[in-house]
Amino acid sequence: MTSIEYEPEELSGNRFAVTGFRDAGLPVGEFLADELWPDRFDGAVWLDRGTRTHRHCYWLRYRYQGPGGRKLVAAEFLIRFGTFPYQPRPGTDRYSPRSAPPLPGLWGIEDLSISLRDTGAGGRNPFNKFNDPGHLVFEPTMVFAPAAGTGAPVPAIRIGYRVRHAENQVLGPAVAPGHQETGALTVHSDGGITLEPASGPSSWRLVPVGGAVHGRPLVGADPPPTRSLTVYRATGVTVPPPVTAMRVLTGRARRGAVEVQGFERVAGPPQIEVWHEGHPRWHRASMGVDTRDDGMIVEYARPGDPAEGPRAGRVRARLALRLLTCSYLVESNEFADAVVFHHGRRHPGFADVSLRPLPDDADPGPPGTVGSRLRFVPEWYDGPDGDLPGLLVRWSEVAVAPTTGPGTPLGGTFLITVDASGGPLVRFGDEQTYRHLTVTN
Repeated sequence: MTSIEYEPEELSGNRFAVTGFRDAGLPVGEFLADELWPDRFDGAVWLDRGTRTHRHCYWLRYRYQGPGGRKLVAAEFLIRFGTFPYQPRPGTDRYSPRSAPPLPGLWGIEDLSISLRDTGAGGRNPFNKFNDPGHLVFEPTMVFAPAAGTGAPVPAIRIGYRVRHAENQVLGPAVAPGHQETGALTVHSDGGITLEPASGPSSWRLVPVGGAVHGRPLVGADPPPTRSLTVYRATGVTVPPPVTAMRVLTGRARRGAVEVQGFERVAGPPQIEVWHEGHPRWHRASMGVDTRDDGMIVEYARPGDPAEGPRAGRVRARLALRLLTCSYLVESNEFADAVVFHHGRRHPGFADVSLRPLPDDADPGPPGTVGSRLRFVPEWYDGPDGDLPGLLVRWSEVAVAPTTGPGTPLGGTFLITVDASGGPLVRFGDEQTYRHLTVTN
């Protein structure tokens, strides 16, 4: 294993400390090919960063329970990184190893980070039930892993972790014993992550939030675009009603109290009509192929009845919001297309939006009991003059069993749109949404 440069970050400074990192990645520039691929190359090759990029986001949870399930440490993290193709730098000598890529389909990893996601009342994360001293440390190193399909070894990043829980001297080893373990996650350059299964009383869960595993095309110069791109600055946009896919019911009882309904494969209109004051007619714009994959975590929380105990009737549900967006293009002529801008921002095209509950086996509760139903229903939002359109999501929690559901129906709205850079943006629309929902991007 080869060490790589990164920036360590102290994510938590309480008695159970967590150390993550940011800005880790595979090197760009001179690769010592004779060390990395013995008996295949003599000397070094120069590998530069290509122009394409895929962004990825994963949700990671660590849980540790001691004897009888009473001791508990739980921490949630977001793993973010980008993948890109390596581009061999042309060599002056066509017989030099510097003029050839070391392997076909060689991709790199950049901006890899592990950050702590605040959870629970007051943003306590990790939650250490007995406040025992200890630490959880993540450290990245460069390794070689077999590529899917070919089996050829390609560079990857292995995130090793070390966990230590000190024994609680007051409660004794029968209730809060010491615990140590090591393990790793491997981040691959095709956007996938593999997790070594944990042994013992701890458990790890890894769920993709944004991005997807992609192929590794052959390394080579990016093909020149067949059509050039210009900008169409629209002063008027007409949006027809979009065609959306069937909403999929995804139910899960958490503590036997709540069933969550999300949605999948919701899309915006495939075409829009645009107009500019300086042009005499309307133009039709269609969704392009320049897709961008983003992800967020949406968390819903409702406290229970304090009179019945701190946990009675409490509801907490987490969902993964995945957005595949693109640009709208106006066909100018046989050689060029124009990207639609409106109100100073790229007009968003929603190719695929899904809101799915994250798996959560914490506090399962009695099976078969549903106290309330939490629903998220999307609809297209044209937006007032001067604003961009998006997906308006109406949420509601309605009691099924009065003893475990909310006393009165709850509900609100939030809007999914884009910011100035084209990235996803969520706007809360009312006080109930601000009170009960949290979005992490």
